[in-house]
Amino acid sequence: MTTDATRPRQRLSGDGWSLESSEDGDLGVYTLRGEFDFAVSPKLAVFVPADPGAARIVVDMAGVTYCDSSCLQVLLRLGRQLHRAGGRFAVVTAAPEVTRPIELLGLGDVMPVHPTLGAARSSWEDA
Repeated sequence: MTTDATRPRQRLSGDGWSLESSEDGDLGVYTLRGEFDFAVSPKLAVFVPADPGAARIVVDMAGVTYCDSSCLQVLLRLGRQLHRAGGRFAVVTAAPEVTRPIELLGLGDVMPVHPTLGAARSSWEDA
C-alpha cells in the first residue's frame, strides 16, 4: 500500500527511460530509470522544477544504465540553483555509469553522490 507521502506526483516515460517524482516527508525525490541521452535531456529539463527555491531534492539514479553529459548538465544546473538558494541536492546511486562521470568532471561538490537515500539524509544532518 502506497501512502500519500510516497505516492508519485508526476511520471514521464519514453522508449527505454522513465522519470518519476514523489515526496518523502520534506524531501523531493526524482527517480530516473533507463538510458538518459541527448534526446531525453530536454524532457528532463522540463520535468525538474525551474525554480526549486531552498528545497531538498534527491535524484535517485540507481536504475540508470546510461547518462550522457547533456543530462548531467541539467542536473548540475538544478544542483547549483539549490545551492545558491540554500537548498540541498544529492544523487543516489552506486552505478558506475553515473558515478564515474561525476567523479571525473569533479562535480561532487554540487552533485554529491550517496549509495542510499538514508546516506544522503545523514550527510545533511551532519553538515
